[in-house]
Amino acid sequence: TDYQKNLVSTFVFSDTFKDHLIPLIVKNLNFNFSGESFGIQVVGNYGTGKSHLMSVVSSIAEHAELADCVNNPDVAEQAKQIAGKFKVIRTEISAASEMSLRDIVTSLVTSELAKIGVDYHFPPADQVTNHKACFEDMMGVFQTEYPDHGLLLVVDELLDYLDSRKDQQVVQDLGFMREIGEACKNLRFRYIAGIQEAI
Repeated sequence: TDYQKNLVSTFVFSDTFKDHLIPLIVKNLNFNFSGESFGIQVVGNYGTGKSHLMSVVSSIAEHAELADCVNNPDVAEQAKQIAGKFKVIRTEISAASEMSLRDIVTSLVTSELAKIGVDYHFPPADQVTNHKACFEDMMGVFQTEYPDHGLLLVVDELLDYLDSRKDQQVVQDLGFMREIGEACKNLRFRYIAGIQEAI
């Protein structure tokens, strides 16, 4: 928590962050927003601060008190809309992994949920016709244990992994990513990915 507090308190919010990016992110994470919510891709070259931004957002989403550590009053006020509303799962995906994106995400989510007392296992890939239904089932089990929280999945360094995949594998990975992004529309599930360039 001390590390997260330092990340939040030292982040410098430019006008672009304050006026455009933060409102967009908060809108998509806010359960009370009346419009559609989608998965978020944070795109930027190495060293531009996307990982730091995702860490700040996910830390506030996980710990309500960290909204008070934001050094910009306008952003702090916006951040309170999502502060403490989520259980957060974070990961980076290695380019050396030979697992599909689907298998990486589902095994990670299953193991991380087990740590907080949520018992859910995704069905095998060859038995699934639509992953959105799996996420609906998973969130049903999650909400039984945590009715006042959402679940936020944060995936960083995604492009290095996708670059290591073969053409057909990338098509399947992107299709799965689209499905989990669309799962954000009607569930208290949210997804943020950090990538080095638009895909």
